[in-house]
Amino acid sequence: MLFFAKTLPGLEDILRKELLDLGASEARSVLRGVEFEGDEELMYKALIHSRLALRILVPMVSGHVESEQDIYDLTKTVPWYDHIRRTNTIAIDTVTTHRVINHGVFLSQKTKDAVADVFRERFGERPSVDVKNPDVLIHLHLNNEGKASLYLDPSGRSLNQRGYRQNAWKAPLNEVLAAGLITLSGWDPETPFLDPMCGSGTLLIEAALIAKKKAPGLVNPTFGVTKWPGFRKTLWQGLMMEARVQVRRDVDWIFGSDIEQGAVDATKTNLSAASLMHNVRVGVAPVIGCWVPREAGHIITNPPYGERLSEGTFQNIYADIRTMLLDKAYGYKASFITSDVEFRKLIGLREDRRISLKNGPLDVEFITYTMYPKRA
Repeated sequence: MLFFAKTLPGLEDILRKELLDLGASEARSVLRGVEFEGDEELMYKALIHSRLALRILVPMVSGHVESEQDIYDLTKTVPWYDHIRRTNTIAIDTVTTHRVINHGVFLSQKTKDAVADVFRERFGERPSVDVKNPDVLIHLHLNNEGKASLYLDPSGRSLNQRGYRQNAWKAPLNEVLAAGLITLSGWDPETPFLDPMCGSGTLLIEAALIAKKKAPGLVNPTFGVTKWPGFRKTLWQGLMMEARVQVRRDVDWIFGSDIEQGAVDATKTNLSAASLMHNVRVGVAPVIGCWVPREAGHIITNPPYGERLSEGTFQNIYADIRTMLLDKAYGYKASFITSDVEFRKLIGLREDRRISLKNGPLDVEFITYTMYPKRA
C-alpha cells in the first residue's frame, strides 16, 4: 500500500527516517511530506508512534482537472462504499493553490456531492455530513498546475494535537515542530535537557516523551481509522499494548524554567495532562538565573522574538542568554529557534550549524552552538 505522511517544511528527511525505522519498505521525501510504502500494520504504527507527521494519508485517486466539474467527475471514479459505511458521517477538507479553481468551500461541496452520488446510485441513500467530528475525513488537494488528489485520512485529526495542551500560554510551538527541533538538534535522550524559557512547556513535554519512549498515540488515542469499516481492532489493541510496554518510568533529567509564573503554571498543567509531572522539573527563574545541571546535555529553547517583544527588550534577553551560556553551560550544546536576524550577531558565538524552517507563517532559523568545557 502507498501512503503519504504530511509534515512541516524542513522536517521531511527526519520524518522519512522515522518511517523507515517503523518498518516502511520504501520512503521518499517530497515537499512537506514523505511518500512511503507498507501494509495496514505499518499505517497503524505510524499513527501511534510518529512524532514528526501532521497526518498519515491514504491516496485514493489523482488526476488533472480544469474545472469544478472535473473534480466532481474524478471523485466519482472512486468506489467509496469500499471505504465508508452508509452509516458513517463524512467531511471534506480542501486545500487549493490553483489560481482559478480556488474556492475551497465550493470544491468541498462538489466533492461531497460526488461521494454522496456514488452511494445514492448504488444504495439509494448516502452518508451524512458532520464537519466537526466526522467518522471519515476525506482530503482534497489541488495544486497550482491543476493536479487534484483525493485522500482518506486515518488520522482523523492533525497528529500534532497530542491532547496535553490544556493551557497554551503565549505563542506556543506546534508539537510536531518541537519534536522536529529536538530530533534535528541531535540531543542524546540519556543526557540532561533544559529549556530556560519554557513558555507552555511544549519542548519539555516532547523531550520527556522521547526520553520515556512514550508514543504520542498513547497521550491522545483518538484516531479516525477506528471508525472505518474493516478496522482491525485486535491488531490495533496489540500495537497499543506494545507501545505501552516500551514506556520507561525512570526519566528525571528534563528541566525547565521561565521568568513568568503564568508560564510555569501553564507548563505544569500541560505536564499533568501528559502524565509527565514526575519526569520534568520546572520552576520560576530568569534565563540568566536558571539552574543548569553539571552533567553536560542540551539546551533547546524558543526565545521571544517578533511581536512577542517590545522594542529594545530583545537586546537584554539575548545578552542574558549569552551570559548564561558562557557562565553555566560548559560542555553543553545549545539550540535556538528564532526569526530575528539580530539574534546571531547579539549572541556573538560561533555556530555549529543553522537550519531554515517555518514556524507558522514565519521564516525561522534553528541555530546550534557548542559550549566547550571550562579550562582548568
